[in-house]
Amino acid sequence: MNVDRNHAFRSTLLSMALWPCLVASISSFAAEQLQVTLNGLEDDIRNNALASLEIARRSKDAELSSTNIIRMHGKAEAEIRRALEPFGYYQPVITTDLQNSEESGSGWQATYNVEAGTPIPVNNIALSFIGPGADHQDVKMLAASLALLQGQRLDHRRYETGKRKLISDTRELGYLNAQFLEHRVEVDLQKYTAGITLKIETGPRFVYGDIELQQDKFSNDYLARYLILQPGNTFKHSELARQRHLLSASGYFSEVIIEPGEPMQGENPQVPLVIGMTPFPANRYRGRAGWGTDTGFGLGLDWTRRYLGQRGHHFNVGAAVAEERERLAGDVSYTIPRNPLRGEAFEIGLRHESKDLNFTDVDLDEGGETRIATNLATLQWRLPVSNFDDFGLQSSAGVSIVGESYDIFEVLFGNLPGSAQNAIIENIGTEAYETLAPEFDAVVPGLSFKLKRADDPLYIRRGDYLNLELLGASEDLGSNIDFWQARFSSWNIWPVAERGRFLFRSNLGYTDAESRSVLGVNFNQIPEYYEFRAGGARSVRGYGWETLFPSDAITGGKHLIVASIEYEHEVFPDWSVAAFLDGGNAFNKFADFNEKLGTGIGIRWRSPVGLARIDFGIPLNDADDAFQIYITVGPEF
Repeated sequence: MNVDRNHAFRSTLLSMALWPCLVASISSFAAEQLQVTLNGLEDDIRNNALASLEIARRSKDAELSSTNIIRMHGKAEAEIRRALEPFGYYQPVITTDLQNSEESGSGWQATYNVEAGTPIPVNNIALSFIGPGADHQDVKMLAASLALLQGQRLDHRRYETGKRKLISDTRELGYLNAQFLEHRVEVDLQKYTAGITLKIETGPRFVYGDIELQQDKFSNDYLARYLILQPGNTFKHSELARQRHLLSASGYFSEVIIEPGEPMQGENPQVPLVIGMTPFPANRYRGRAGWGTDTGFGLGLDWTRRYLGQRGHHFNVGAAVAEERERLAGDVSYTIPRNPLRGEAFEIGLRHESKDLNFTDVDLDEGGETRIATNLATLQWRLPVSNFDDFGLQSSAGVSIVGESYDIFEVLFGNLPGSAQNAIIENIGTEAYETLAPEFDAVVPGLSFKLKRADDPLYIRRGDYLNLELLGASEDLGSNIDFWQARFSSWNIWPVAERGRFLFRSNLGYTDAESRSVLGVNFNQIPEYYEFRAGGARSVRGYGWETLFPSDAITGGKHLIVASIEYEHEVFPDWSVAAFLDGGNAFNKFADFNEKLGTGIGIRWRSPVGLARIDFGIPLNDADDAFQIYITVGPEF
């Protein structure tokens, strides 16, 4: 009995010792090594062939056996042939080879060499429509556009896509019940040609019926100006989407829902529409706090009344202060829409802005200070937008009443006692003193023309923007000065390959106005509000905001030339780097134009609210600082 137990114990130990070897042997047997090579095909055709090959899909299976490998290899040629047919290749030449190198340990090697051959062409497309829309011209145009595919190679993917688009386009013409009665592809391998047969039943053409506007804030007469849908017009789903966008873009509604009702019976069934609109709260309040390299710390507050009354009137009141030169700005604007779909409106505006100017700003060791204060009252008529190919033209005409005053005499001599100041005034004369301490009153009519196109509102890959402003004042129209001025700015953006874009920007300005020289300093007889200065994030980067102007002036120049070139390249999704070169300056005489150059690099992020930019600008000429950092958010134009 003890002998039997000892024998059993020894057998158990032996089994436990041999078990790992047995498992390893079984695993080695089950895990056949297989490598699959497919030659002669590229891109989508190759990917489709590999996806169709069972031997390729299962090449890494944990329990791959030689029996399965041989079986799958036998099916491979047929699978490759079927995979090529959707691309129009019906006569490929395929050679197959299967090797098992047990001695070298490399396992199985399956090789497939494919010559796709000549794709089969489509020599005939038989497209026909039956039903009420069969003889309509717009339906016939659909047939003509599809005929352009004739003579091209048969591609079943394009066929399916074209078939879906054809039925979608037919329904977009108002034939909402359109459907295929017949759709087939016939391949003749003897003649090696293909034919397509498509037959569509159009059904009746649907039109819009009564349109009900559900809201309680506006008069229906006013909201009707936003409607592109009219009873009796052809029903189109694309127009419903556009109508929702136009009402949402009005700024009045947080939600717009368009619900078609049950069609009425008839030759042209009428589909009633219910447009439900949920208005925003009437008032919006917003506060802002920020810091910028140009302006220092700043605060802003504004109140927007989105709608006033029932005809879409709205207004905005805003104020902002900035640390740099203690800048203060306040605006009030009141807008009266006329043709909201085309952007026509009247706008009444009031603006005040002021800033300090002291002796340190003009590089003096001592002196005083003044406050440059400008007040404007403006009436502007924004004309309807006109479209020219891809461009939209927004024109406007208006008139501003401008009052401005400051006292450069105080900046220069404010540290002196009154008796000394009086003596200087007597010495330089009354006219010179009035030049140093002007009080401008001007009636300034103006015209503006903005031409714009862009492929995307937030991140432009291809776009152009041109803006021309013409304005002036005359003593014959009640002003105490005479001048006229032209301002031109442009943005041009071009794509470069798939990840880059090239940007060119320019700003030009010209002023015809009298200039006076006092104490060796030039003073233009126009409000400082209309003078030109350069430098800053959207001017010559590398220099502080508005720090570039004529060396013989204190407040600004009569003319401006600024240009910028920039290349931007995407390095990660939504993230890009940029390199730029800017140049230009403001000046009073063309002979005295002193160009300043700035260069640098930047980072771009495509945020949900627009492009965010951080630029590191380095001046290439004399500047107050060795570099500037600029942070801006929003589209280029």
